[in-house]
Amino acid sequence: MRKGTSRESRPCGQDGGWTRLLVLLLVGGAAFCFLATGLGSPESPVLADTGPTQRGGDGYGQAAVPAALVGGPASQEGASGLAAAGWVHPSTTGGTPSSSDTTSTTGSESTDTTAPTGQTTVDVDVVVYATQTSGLAAVRELALGAPHLRIALVSCGNLLETPLTQGLSVEDARNIDEVAGGFYDEWRQAVIRHYALLGVRPFTSTGRFVYEPHVAANVLWSYVTGSGAANVLFYSAGLRGAGDQEGGRYVDIDVEGAGAVRLNTRYFIDASVEGDLARMLGADYRIGRAEQVYNDVTGERPAYPSAANGFVTAPQRLSALLTLRVYTYGGAPRIAGLVHPNYDGDSFAGTTFAWNNVAAFGDSWSMRVAVLPNNKRELNESWSDWPDVGLAYQWVFEPEKRGDIRRRVLQWAIDRVRYLQENGYPYVGIDSVPQKLYVREGPRIVGLDTYTAADLQTGVLREPVAVGCYCQYDRHDAFYPNHVETTRYVYVPMKALMAAGHPALLMSTAVSTDCAAYSSAVRMEHTRANMGAAAAMIVLTAAEAGVDPSEVPYQVVRGKLLGRGYQLPWM
Repeated sequence: MRKGTSRESRPCGQDGGWTRLLVLLLVGGAAFCFLATGLGSPESPVLADTGPTQRGGDGYGQAAVPAALVGGPASQEGASGLAAAGWVHPSTTGGTPSSSDTTSTTGSESTDTTAPTGQTTVDVDVVVYATQTSGLAAVRELALGAPHLRIALVSCGNLLETPLTQGLSVEDARNIDEVAGGFYDEWRQAVIRHYALLGVRPFTSTGRFVYEPHVAANVLWSYVTGSGAANVLFYSAGLRGAGDQEGGRYVDIDVEGAGAVRLNTRYFIDASVEGDLARMLGADYRIGRAEQVYNDVTGERPAYPSAANGFVTAPQRLSALLTLRVYTYGGAPRIAGLVHPNYDGDSFAGTTFAWNNVAAFGDSWSMRVAVLPNNKRELNESWSDWPDVGLAYQWVFEPEKRGDIRRRVLQWAIDRVRYLQENGYPYVGIDSVPQKLYVREGPRIVGLDTYTAADLQTGVLREPVAVGCYCQYDRHDAFYPNHVETTRYVYVPMKALMAAGHPALLMSTAVSTDCAAYSSAVRMEHTRANMGAAAAMIVLTAAEAGVDPSEVPYQVVRGKLLGRGYQLPWM
């Protein structure tokens, strides 16, 4: 839960938003033509999640660019140019829909690695599914530590799904110097250096690290594409099938703009919050506040969250982490005129907003604490979470609806900021719109070990491979209690990343914990980065020995992590 404790004054910012409206009018017709011919109607009842990349940017958001080619990086040209040219409202991202995030949840039990007729086959060593923080960390460590291994990185669209690029712009960590290392510290220092060259100190007055989404994205893209990741094949694709039987390990994907591809592989890393790949392979999982075990392949799915079951099967609520901008002179560009394929201005009619939230907004977390460079703000308030906990359940179990869910949540959040703008805050505008919702939690895949709240509170050490520090309990749902402020360190065990019954499968986001333990530093991005790095080191060790990840010795993995600067407790 966000807590506004600082009384920082509203800093001055750049104006100029209104002067760009003329450019918007000139190119608006071309933008709508592009949307109509290339993207389909934003009013379609089922929209896949968005597919534009986040490369480039000029401070006004991340513009859409063409989809990546099969096995290659997304285009590095055009993003900043489109934004600067006013392709959309100057305070908006492209946010165009993509067909890739319509993941099937039905796995394949076939051991035949021969692709169906007409389907391309690619042999790789590792499939990393999802460009969440842990997936990016895994790819970075594999690219550095094993350039001889071939890595397939699958994203739900031509974008980075990590919250670090999707509006989570205030670091959620405590005692970061004691838990950062390797990938996360490398990224963090690169962002700090970027701002230092501009004479900007990217920290709040209380010392919290802050950054703009496009700056975070530019650094992260460099780690997974280009010369620094020559052994990485990037796919903007939807997940269609998978099998992990001995002698028949593969992932079937539907690549945006290219069609069906079968990835024959030796190892799997599921970095998704939703555990899509793990569930497709038949892994057991827990979800919500319940500890009951479910399995999609055998048909044992959790019941829809309702009053009848105490809503125990509901994951944490979804949120659209809009990036706001505060203007000092002349007011902000009118949100009523915002052009975005997932926003319908007519939806604002009849919008109401609790007056206590409106009155308190000037002194809120977003306005007083979450102050980013260039007068921007992270919108991450309790009222900006989608109120219906059932929608998070649908997001996980009805992936064909994810595009539509994203549209609904985005439109709802934008309308509330518009209400604020038109009711006392004319200087507050929208700087960028995320291409992906903030999905805090999904299923927790059952591993060879399960990290619990009791482990967290006692500080137990059981082959730890990832360390994090935050509060003891921070859960965004409608149930009390949802916050325990006590600072705690988490020490995620190695076998909590190993899926029970699936020796070649590792989880780096949906790891094996109980509900209370996950609602701590485990779900924070610095810890997820460390878990992704640990998954990579497990794969490296397994590849060197010619064994499955479930067979690797802890001390070898530990040594690799320490060698890259990751911090682990003495054993």
